[in-house]
Amino acid sequence: MTKGGEVCGRAGTDWRLFALLGPLSVLLSGGVAWATTASGAVPVAFAVSGSSFTVTADHLDGHNAVQYISTDVELDGTRHPVAVAAISRARLKNMCQFAVTRTPVGPVALVVRGGGAEPVQAEDLVIDLDRITGDMRFEQARMGQDASTLDGQAGAQGLQGVFGQRVGRLVVKDMRLRAWSLTAGVLKLKQATLAISLEESPCG
Repeated sequence: MTKGGEVCGRAGTDWRLFALLGPLSVLLSGGVAWATTASGAVPVAFAVSGSSFTVTADHLDGHNAVQYISTDVELDGTRHPVAVAAISRARLKNMCQFAVTRTPVGPVALVVRGGGAEPVQAEDLVIDLDRITGDMRFEQARMGQDASTLDGQAGAQGLQGVFGQRVGRLVVKDMRLRAWSLTAGVLKLKQATLAISLEESPCG
């Protein structure tokens, strides 16, 4: 469930455990959200909106992933500490994404669903998130690496001295995450749906 854009009422792994946060000073390292060009190879910076959004999936299977701490920045200079997760290739089953906007008629959510019959396919996926829950499995994990040496997917790379980690394979069951941005070189959703909902947590 969500309330005011925050994930709550569900047990799981806090993103801070996933990131194995080092000293809080790493949050001062700066940074902006990452996007990818059409080739999916070169990152460009952009300002994030003032609203986070939620992504859920029954199952995520990702390969060649790196993760490090950074911050996203709004146009007015407001900063949001995030864990940047860059995954070379990912498959998501029963994915649902929603963003809630306050309107004169009340909260309205934009909802995108996909991955029911066939998994959603993502290449060079980069997610700037501040919370994730679910059952996780790491394979070929290397934690504590300097983020500037990660050679991240889609060009995503942290600053020198910032905590980073790399995994050969990341599996998350019953995934639920809150993000400030999500970009991909390629994102394929077969039989996808896009709808407006008056529910604040339409993905359940």
